[in-house]
Amino acid sequence: MDLYSSAIVISSIAIAGVLSSRLRVSSSIIEVAIGVALANVLAVKIEQWVEFLATLGGLLLTFLAGVEVESRLLKSRLKPSVVIGVVIFIAPLVGILLSLTLLTDWPLNTKLAIGLALSDTSIAVVYTVLAEHGMMRTELAKTIIAVTIVTNMLTIVGLGLIEPRFSEITIMLFMVLVLIALFMKRYFSRLISAYGNRMSEIEVRLVFALLLLISFISDKAGMYSIFGAFALGLLSADTLQRHEHLLNKMRVIVFTLLAPIFFIRAGMLISINAVLSNTAMILTLLTVKILSKSSCYILCRRWLSEGAFFSTLLLSTGLTVGMVIASTGRDIGLIDDEQFSITMVSIILGAVIPLMIVRRYTPRNI
Repeated sequence: MDLYSSAIVISSIAIAGVLSSRLRVSSSIIEVAIGVALANVLAVKIEQWVEFLATLGGLLLTFLAGVEVESRLLKSRLKPSVVIGVVIFIAPLVGILLSLTLLTDWPLNTKLAIGLALSDTSIAVVYTVLAEHGMMRTELAKTIIAVTIVTNMLTIVGLGLIEPRFSEITIMLFMVLVLIALFMKRYFSRLISAYGNRMSEIEVRLVFALLLLISFISDKAGMYSIFGAFALGLLSADTLQRHEHLLNKMRVIVFTLLAPIFFIRAGMLISINAVLSNTAMILTLLTVKILSKSSCYILCRRWLSEGAFFSTLLLSTGLTVGMVIASTGRDIGLIDDEQFSITMVSIILGAVIPLMIVRRYTPRNI
């Protein structure tokens, strides 16, 4: 293990936290930027332990995205969340596919992976902005969150369907998911009552074990590991949401160490030369993404009339899940290094630009 690289990466996590707090910018954006500097300026190498923790971080981020799904919230706002969520997912996906078809000769699966990464709406950004403006208890905020959940679900499931391979292992995957769902519903609360709140943190260990097991089976089934992680989070959501203390422990582990390493590693994979030589492509993808996501404005005027433009801008952002999709696409060979750099920069700009505008259109008196 290279102690120089390891010390730099760990120190960067603390620096990113401070900068994020001072600049009031999402920590993931700062961490990616630091990763770019580490690899392209300081020539820091990606160590094996960074690869491992980044992979685990990506799985846990996807798992937590599934856990955030509130079934009651979706049921209470089913029609607007599904209609707007599908449109705000399909529009940029089709727009990106058409643009890449006209501009490149890349394989279809590559274009699909990039389109999916840029179709995401960031639940982390949405939560942050709504919380900053004290809107979390409003009907507007709850509908926006429901729409974001639908978009994230479609994005992650979409990646699993790019190269579907159905076999006996696929059947086993769904059987295991059903068994885990039954276990979480009937026995998990009892286990926490019997063994929870101990130094050994048995309940956290169990969730980690289930996550890695289902991710492994999902990968072997050809559905990719993040599909299994999201499915586990989705099936466990109602149970885990009743144990907020457990979720808080997992969030501490993820957002203190694993998520920062995931984003720093993603930044270290970005090539500045690739970005500079493909500026026109990045601007094109960014423009197509923002304009196509803006097509939901008409629907927002119907169902989110008290903050239609605000909602449209907020739903145009994409970050965490998009980065996970892009990183997974690169790791499984759907996206090469140059395409990864283009996609990541487009995702970041697609989050930053709407956020620069959205604060000017915060709805009043809601």
